Amino acid sequence: MISRRAVLGTGATVGVGAACLVVAEATGSLDDIARAVGVRPHPEPAASDTTLLTRVAQRQGELLALVDATGRRHRDLAPGLASALTAGKAHLEAVGGARQPHAPDIDDDPSTALATLADAYRDAADERASDAIAAVSPDLARVLASMAAGLDQLAATAAQGPA
Repeated sequence: MISRRAVLGTGATVGVGAACLVVAEATGSLDDIARAVGVRPHPEPAASDTTLLTRVAQRQGELLALVDATGRRHRDLAPGLASALTAGKAHLEAVGGARQPHAPDIDDDPSTALATLADAYRDAADERASDAIAAVSPDLARVLASMAAGLDQLAATAAQGPA
């Protein structure tokens, strides 16, 4: 049998330990304490960042499919779109997405197809800039801001037409 004194002592120890954890969390020192006892803490991503990243990956996959389909539909544009495909793949990899299997129909006129692509890049650049502002994680914000800048540059390049 266990004595009342042992039960009360155990309860008090647990209570004091819980209070210490609450204070450590409130003061921002919980990670430091965990490291001191040999635990390697890692940050959990904010739920809003996870949702944001999923949407960004989906949209980036759609954009990459559009670029790829434009290059396949207009073979004369394909060499000029090679760097856009490379950048799109890097962006997609950065957000952990997958290329979408279907792209919208591409216009028969190469100039119209490029204008559509430039508009899609501008829209994506604006979205990534807004996403960067909404991101909780500074690292995610930097990735999204960088993507926005790259997409804006690709929009300008597509708007200029073939070199």
